[in-house]
Amino acid sequence: MESIVIEAPVAAPSPPATVYPTIKESWAFLGWYLLLSLLVGVPILLVGEKLLGMTRPVTLLLMGVGTNAGLLGVLWWKQKVRWPGINLHGHVPGWLLLALPVLVVSADMVLTLVHFLHLPKFSSGEAYRELMKVPVVGFLMLCVAAPVLEELLLRGVVLQGLLRNFPTRPWIAIGQSALVFGVMHMNPPQSLATFFLGLLMGWLYYRTRSLWLCMGVHFLNNFFAFNALLYQKAGKGTDEVAAFGHPWAYTVVVVLSALVLWSLLWMVQRATSPPPVHLPVDELPQPAELQPDSI
Repeated sequence: MESIVIEAPVAAPSPPATVYPTIKESWAFLGWYLLLSLLVGVPILLVGEKLLGMTRPVTLLLMGVGTNAGLLGVLWWKQKVRWPGINLHGHVPGWLLLALPVLVVSADMVLTLVHFLHLPKFSSGEAYRELMKVPVVGFLMLCVAAPVLEELLLRGVVLQGLLRNFPTRPWIAIGQSALVFGVMHMNPPQSLATFFLGLLMGWLYYRTRSLWLCMGVHFLNNFFAFNALLYQKAGKGTDEVAAFGHPWAYTVVVVLSALVLWSLLWMVQRATSPPPVHLPVDELPQPAELQPDSI
């Protein structure tokens, strides 16, 4: 007598869960940023100046801190189940910490080339000039609040989540987070420079998983910009070519800066290794007995 075996249907594997954000959610991140700028930043400005009599630099500082900290809190509240986690320390070679000012100066010199594109400006920089009326407040905004809060958001959350969602294609994650970082600044010349700076910090984060390192790069970049604003406030020019006395001198400095930057990044690549790749379930190789017969 033959036995009848009834096999239960095999359920299709469910797609792997994603952490926050996906590519689509990284664009929605900009929407949240704009919304909180209106819901948090504008009331701070109105209450601070009209009711409390605060100066414009102080209210701008509170607006920036309130908007970014509020965004971080809202994202954690909405996405805490899918929160990607934030890596602060990572693995950073000791020599890189010492070479960080050279790396940032080299990158900033190369990025001065953006000015020669003559991109349209949506902002005249009035907010920065207002901040610099009280240099201490300008320093707190540009060199403390922005590096800490923006890195927590852009590299700590957005890039970390995208890297986990694209483990085998890190440049998608790095490029998308840098693009969001650039668009956030909403002024074409600054956005383009910020995009390239975002690529640099994104790659450094990918290699080291250190958010402190990215904060250090961001701090140094903004610190040099802060000093440039002080220089401009003193009534001195900011033209890069004129600062070196001759176009050829400027060209040589930019070329040398590019070579130094490339050398330092090559050394970072040699001294670090990307984290091990954990493939999503649907990309794992199939066992031999489950693979289709070869023809």
